[in-house]
Amino acid sequence: MNVPRLTLDTNLLLEYWKNQAKCKAVEKLSLLAKEGKVDLVVTARIREDVPLSPLAQKIDELPELGINETGSVTRLGYWVLGRDMLGDEAFNDFWPTAQTLAGQRGKKPPDWRDWDHLHAHHLLHRDIFLTWDEGIICLSDDLRTHFDVVVMRPEAYLHLASNSNKT
Repeated sequence: MNVPRLTLDTNLLLEYWKNQAKCKAVEKLSLLAKEGKVDLVVTARIREDVPLSPLAQKIDELPELGINETGSVTRLGYWVLGRDMLGDEAFNDFWPTAQTLAGQRGKKPPDWRDWDHLHAHHLLHRDIFLTWDEGIICLSDDLRTHFDVVVMRPEAYLHLASNSNKT
């Protein structure tokens, strides 16, 4: 049986590190990773999302939570040779459309860092992108239709995973 390959958006880790209301979901995901039931990653773009200490130092502690760091999309000024990947032109071209759709739906559109997280997730053919970002959640149907990218809230994934374990 294949282990689900999950990509975490930065907002999950910020919630966890700041011990905020939804941090239990991240704790549950971490436990699943430590048990080998899921493969958790963040993209290297997290370093632009969390550039300042003390939280920036926590990125290096992610393996202790069962979370690995992948490369990101090649971007001038942020490219790390041997780590980052060339992008998918169609995915990149969809970004302005995604921003427009999110705005029309009353949500804050994904910024370049958000889009890079999704783009790297897509390039790596990972299974599910987990986020609480409503600007990304509102695009979940579009991302699935156009790029076969599955976006979910962590709680929805955990509920799905717990129900599939009962059968």
